Amino acid sequence: MRKPTHHGTLKRLRRHFISLAIIIVSIAATSSFLYWYISSTEAKIVDIKSQSALQQAADDRTIKAIKERKAAELKAKQEAAAKYAAEQAQNADSSTATTVNSADCNLAKTHNNPSSIDVVVNKKHCIQPVTFAPDDLVSLGNGYLLSAKAATNFNQMMQAASAAGVSLSVTSTYRSYGDQVSTYAYWVNMSGKTEADTYSARPGYSEHQTGLALDVASGGCALSCFGSSAAYNWMLENAASYGFIQRYYAGYESITGYDAEEWHYRYVGVATSQDMKAKGIKTLEQYWNISGGDY
Repeated sequence: MRKPTHHGTLKRLRRHFISLAIIIVSIAATSSFLYWYISSTEAKIVDIKSQSALQQAADDRTIKAIKERKAAELKAKQEAAAKYAAEQAQNADSSTATTVNSADCNLAKTHNNPSSIDVVVNKKHCIQPVTFAPDDLVSLGNGYLLSAKAATNFNQMMQAASAAGVSLSVTSTYRSYGDQVSTYAYWVNMSGKTEADTYSARPGYSEHQTGLALDVASGGCALSCFGSSAAYNWMLENAASYGFIQRYYAGYESITGYDAEEWHYRYVGVATSQDMKAKGIKTLEQYWNISGGDY
């Protein structure tokens, strides 16, 4: 066997050096790539966050602008409605004004206290005074007001309906004398006075002004649609347990003076509502033997 020569040793050292150099270069290249990749990724993340923040700020400004515009539109509508109501109140037609102020505005001298839950308001019995406003109105939310005498039971009824899987909401509650002036004027303009009188109360003759009446709906089903809803069947079965009655039934128009309204409910107290239900009495006029019908 030959001993390794000096020349062979140098060749092996050279090969090891080259391999080591390649490894070092590879490590350096890899490190440089990783540094570039991490830096680039961090820059992209910062850029994305910056763009997201800018977009969020833009969205917030847009949402704020929409809310401000809607608030301004609502305020303008409310101001216009208030102005219209005031004008209509000043210029209400003389026949309505005469009826409201005449001696026979309230023929019955009982059940005529608008602050009492046993008050009867119909075409023969206006509210006295006609500009009466309840002093115990409470908010149901979304701008709806109801007398405190009815609000607690109403909220309990809504909770019970919800627990039973029934969707209930309100579309109208307390309306002031001025509100009713503009409401009645609107319907007279739409369909004429004779027809309007079959479904819209004249100013001073609306139960809504007492704060004890409300109109209900179920989802998108309101007014005449409500009568065919599951919510209406639930109300027929359960409303009396909370002191509410359906005020206007079909077949009783000559007694109440109004077309049937399955959506219009009146708070009369649990004792009265349950007694009416037990006796099968449909109207307050019959229950308290008070005149009703047309003007």
